[in-house]
Amino acid sequence: MSNRAVATDAQPAQTDGENPPPPAGPDRLPVPLARRLARSVWFWPTAFAALAVGWRLGSPEMWHDELVTIDVATRSTAQIRGMLTNVDAVHGAYYLFMHAWTTLFGTGPIAVRLPSALAMTLATACVALAGRRLFDHPTGVAAGFVFALVPTVTRFGQETRSYAFVVLAAAASTLFLLRALERPGWRRWVAYALAVAGIGLVNVVALTLLIGHGTAVLIHCWRQRRWWSLAWFPLAAVGGVALAAPVILRGMKQAGRQISWIPDISPWTVWEQAYGSTLLAAAVTALATVGLLTHLRRDAVARTVSATLVAVLPVPVILLASTGEINYFFSKYLLFLLPAWAVLAGAGIAALRRTPLLAAGLVVVAALSVPGQLALRAEYSHGWYTYPRARAFEPLSYSQAAGVIEAGYEPGDGLVVGGVWWWMTEPGVRYYLPEDISLRNVFQKRTAAQRDELFGADCGDPASCLRDEPRLWLVVPTVTDAPLTGLSKEPAALLGERYQLARLTHVTGLTVALLQRRG
Repeated sequence: MSNRAVATDAQPAQTDGENPPPPAGPDRLPVPLARRLARSVWFWPTAFAALAVGWRLGSPEMWHDELVTIDVATRSTAQIRGMLTNVDAVHGAYYLFMHAWTTLFGTGPIAVRLPSALAMTLATACVALAGRRLFDHPTGVAAGFVFALVPTVTRFGQETRSYAFVVLAAAASTLFLLRALERPGWRRWVAYALAVAGIGLVNVVALTLLIGHGTAVLIHCWRQRRWWSLAWFPLAAVGGVALAAPVILRGMKQAGRQISWIPDISPWTVWEQAYGSTLLAAAVTALATVGLLTHLRRDAVARTVSATLVAVLPVPVILLASTGEINYFFSKYLLFLLPAWAVLAGAGIAALRRTPLLAAGLVVVAALSVPGQLALRAEYSHGWYTYPRARAFEPLSYSQAAGVIEAGYEPGDGLVVGGVWWWMTEPGVRYYLPEDISLRNVFQKRTAAQRDELFGADCGDPASCLRDEPRLWLVVPTVTDAPLTGLSKEPAALLGERYQLARLTHVTGLTVALLQRRG
């Protein structure tokens, strides 16, 4: 029997000193880069993820949260820091990054969504590499594809918010931990600490992943009888959390205001919303169970248990923390768990062993993902983060409203906006208006940037704020034939007295009215 070592992506070939590998020669040319990429565990899943995330990247209408990001990112750094002392500190690092990004690349739909697309694409590579290290090459490939097929992966890979960066930091931290345990060294532990800091800078809830990481380290040390990692892990974890501590502490102080609105709903409903598909949530959960049970019967018990604990342990911890006044068990906040569950699901598919069966399993997963993928690419899909359940918000077309104003605009026109601030009606309309159209919000005393807030302040005396503009564009976030009812009592009475309705247009979710000054 041959005693030659076999090299794999997961385990480099081991050779003894008496039989070194033969040198490269004319008959042993280096493998071309293209062939090496094609054979790598991460290349095809990552390429697929890039295509999936890039499909219709700029098409869906900007929605409330994305408009908040753009509004804040286009402020000065001093204004952003001022706002973070009052609200949204948890998104502070992301806002500052997006400020630099938009300064370089602008605020077009594709430009502002591209960072999230890149983050999810990189997360796919991390998932594939982690699957290979935990199990084998087929598992890594399958895990990468399963992850990329989850509708919310590509959905939040197209959103101008920080969630894709949370997923990337979580996936990278797990991969870096595996690398550090495989071959300890201070550089690898520093990489892990930086990934942990990345988690803390974008989502405090995702730091519960460290509980699973800690148990995995304990299992590894017990099996290998190497206890140095018990010192390195807490040092790296605490160091990473310490780097993000200012954001974490400020975010905890603001939590009551930020997320007190999150409703209590059943865990399964949250779970299927985290996947953006009831069918895929069930399929991934089932495949993960198969992966767990299959590998418990082999020589990979410790690795399987470790992978399972990383995927599972944060769930009861978050549920327990949500028994108080604030609910943290929210679909968007659970996205950081998708990489770990994709690895287990990949192990379940890889249990089929033969390549044709493995491919067939991925085809089935892909077929199950189609309804969610299509629904979350629709024009107003970004406001439907509760899919596949009922919509949290009705569709609003700021672009259609802006088109109506652009077609009838005249210099000197003013703007009046109805509805509560979180509809982001004014920022939405302004985003889609050409830069050469300037409309003064006639009833706004101070802008959001001037207040270091997410919303502006209205005039206490509406009559004093009017400058007798000859025409006003009124936009309210509802479809109505009586647009003044979308305003508070005093501004509505004032406009009814001084202006008359000249034109009324209904667009998706909004009413645009042109008011002409009387006499």
